[in-house]
Amino acid sequence: MGNNSKSSTFHLGITMAGAVSAGAYTAGFMDYVLEALSAWEAAKKENENNPNSNIPDHKVIIDAIGGASAGGMVSMITTLALCAGNIKPVREVSNTKTGNILYDSWVFLDDDNSLYDGSGGGKTTFEKMLTNVDLDANKGAPSLLNSKPIDRIAENVFEQLPANATPNNFPSYISDDLRVLLTVTSLRPLDYKVKFSKIKSKFLDSTPGHRISNHDIVAHFKLKYDEDKDKNKYLPFQPLNSDIVNDLGKKLKSNRDFLINVTKATGAFPIGLAPRYFESDFPMEYVYNSLAERKAFTSQMDIELDIDSKENFQFTAVDGGAINNEPFDEVLRCLVDNHGPEDSVNPKYGTVLIDPFPNFEDEKGAGKPNYEKTSIMDIIGNLIPTVLNQARNKQSDTYGTGLFKLMAFPRKLKLGSRKEVSYPPLATGAIGGFGGFIDIEFRKHDFFLGRDNARNFLRGIMFMEYDKTNPKSLFHGVSDEAIKKFGRNIKQEDGTMKVFMPIIPDVSKLNPDDDPNPSRYTVQDFPKFNKEAFRKLEGPIKNRVKAILKAELNGKMSGWLWGIGKGFIINKISKKMTKWVIETIEKDFSNRGM
Repeated sequence: MGNNSKSSTFHLGITMAGAVSAGAYTAGFMDYVLEALSAWEAAKKENENNPNSNIPDHKVIIDAIGGASAGGMVSMITTLALCAGNIKPVREVSNTKTGNILYDSWVFLDDDNSLYDGSGGGKTTFEKMLTNVDLDANKGAPSLLNSKPIDRIAENVFEQLPANATPNNFPSYISDDLRVLLTVTSLRPLDYKVKFSKIKSKFLDSTPGHRISNHDIVAHFKLKYDEDKDKNKYLPFQPLNSDIVNDLGKKLKSNRDFLINVTKATGAFPIGLAPRYFESDFPMEYVYNSLAERKAFTSQMDIELDIDSKENFQFTAVDGGAINNEPFDEVLRCLVDNHGPEDSVNPKYGTVLIDPFPNFEDEKGAGKPNYEKTSIMDIIGNLIPTVLNQARNKQSDTYGTGLFKLMAFPRKLKLGSRKEVSYPPLATGAIGGFGGFIDIEFRKHDFFLGRDNARNFLRGIMFMEYDKTNPKSLFHGVSDEAIKKFGRNIKQEDGTMKVFMPIIPDVSKLNPDDDPNPSRYTVQDFPKFNKEAFRKLEGPIKNRVKAILKAELNGKMSGWLWGIGKGFIINKISKKMTKWVIETIEKDFSNRGM
């Protein structure tokens, strides 16, 4: 069970941004972090009676894990792996299933095992996503790609959970009150009103409020859920297929199907993948309480919420990254609520954002943008990103200047150099992040790039200052041997030298066989796009396009003339669209040096 001691303890919140198939990178990053934490805990236990141990003995406890889209799916899978006690790092490329659900889910996706076990035959995930078994002529096409293979990935993770998969299996570096936060975007607005002064006169009986619509929903799961105290403030987390009695002696009803649906919904990339419907899982009181908390509403504000409604909030959800982006501030709020005001001198909590597609202030080679828009098409072309960016704008105050915040992102250096490679570091990044669905080699590369980046991040970035005279320091009392092995002397701007220590010590660096070269990667060579193999998918792509056109136009177009010409028209359009899709994909891979 997780240890919640606050003595020399750093509490960590991890946020994972949207990524589509580049979730393989995030999964690899988390795989290494969990491995490093487990190895450190084992080393501390082995040296607990050694006063001259070179192993730092402070604690790190993960309090919250959250994400949007693929980041939300990795958050859920990570939590399930912890509940199952399944921390089995994958250190080398494996062409068969490993039992590690992060690797197996994100590298193999829904590829048939027969593709890799020597038996032959079978289909890749992308081939399955081009089939038409999801289409209903009476309901139209739910998405451009068949999402059923994605459904199976989420469902398989839950089906493989052992009967004893509970927080009781958590290692000591995971809080037994862990929070898991997944974002989804509701296509139905959640409305609240700004009240105006009510003046009754012969012209007006009452003054209506100004309605504001909100579409971001956060599923905030609390693993140490108390029905009496937490109902409609948080959501329970019970992924097994049967009811259990929790540590508080109360029976928790299984909400496994809900958890599966939320996992699918956070990754339901709009139009590309199918949306998800929620009928009775989100109580209206919960969604309003969550909204009020995230918007920092107070009783002194003239805000009217329908918070007493006993109904459930019914809505169709799409990808959490559509407007919510990552739940960065929500994860931070968990830390602030649990541990009080921040301390910029001696931080005792902080957060790491893992972002496969970071938005940096200055993009390389972008040049000076032209901000003057003079034509209708210019305005239309900029309007959608404007609306999306504004919708993703964080509106809370949890960005406090004293908070410890770090970001991890894909980086690959030339071997033996500090210079970055000439190509984009992610192999799965093509086609807006969908490129990883095409080839397992792309996902293997990015999973291990994630692991290697996590190694470099823990060894070179996630550090805090050590001051031996400061009794409040996280590292107070650490041995000289530990400082010698893990400390870094860094020259400050004023010319003085200060010692910094890792928040999560990577004890694998103590292995004499360890390779300290940060530019050496498990998968050194960048995978290449197999154009010949991709061209074989031209037929399935065309069939998918035709099936979507038929499903969408069925019942919407009528008349004898349409009946005569629809076959010819659909075939003509699908042929042109297929050609455009193939050329666009090939051009994108070519531009990425693949």
